[in-house]
Amino acid sequence: MQEFYEIVSLATKEQRQNLAELTNSGFGSSSEILCNHIRYLRCGSIGQLFWNSSWKQIVTDVADRIGIDWSDVFNGRTWLELSTQEIEGAVVVKLFQNMLDQLTPEQRQQIIMDLRRESDDPNLEGFLLSGGAMFAAKMSGFGVYLLASTVLGSLTSALGIALPFAVYMGVSQTLAFVLGPVGWAALAGSVLFSINQPNWNRLGLSVIYISTLRYSTT
Repeated sequence: MQEFYEIVSLATKEQRQNLAELTNSGFGSSSEILCNHIRYLRCGSIGQLFWNSSWKQIVTDVADRIGIDWSDVFNGRTWLELSTQEIEGAVVVKLFQNMLDQLTPEQRQQIIMDLRRESDDPNLEGFLLSGGAMFAAKMSGFGVYLLASTVLGSLTSALGIALPFAVYMGVSQTLAFVLGPVGWAALAGSVLFSINQPNWNRLGLSVIYISTLRYSTT
């Protein structure tokens, strides 16, 4: 968990508190407590005492749970050659694609237009036109941040988690306006992880939020 610890240690107190809220950490938001809480979410109260794997493994487990197309992500490389950041990006892309799939053509077009206005990254436009996790590796950090912020806005709204307005990009607010309050209930069932254990939803939120922290703490 050294990689996770280093990222949250560079984050501000407010950012760590946001992560604690997203993961439902009831014992504080220090870097050490957040690391232990992530272990708890992954393995439970007993299992966390014996679990000693990496943040990359947790991100990979979340990617498996949401059905990542590994052939798309690997692109001829082995798992060991992939960075944790690349796998996080693939998770963000997959959840963003799931979200777009549930929107009407008009809603989808509005979101895509707003994303294009926020970024001039040509690889972001390539992803919007054709999808595919391979574009996550090619997009700029800001492009990934845009997608992650938008997904985070949809998931937190669906789960009823309130974070400061500054956490989200403007496109997330557009999404909220496009869907309206009734739309979140329909979106939640398709974007959230299709499993019964709530810890995986919290782990998924932590993966998305850590992805945004990579670009806001550098």
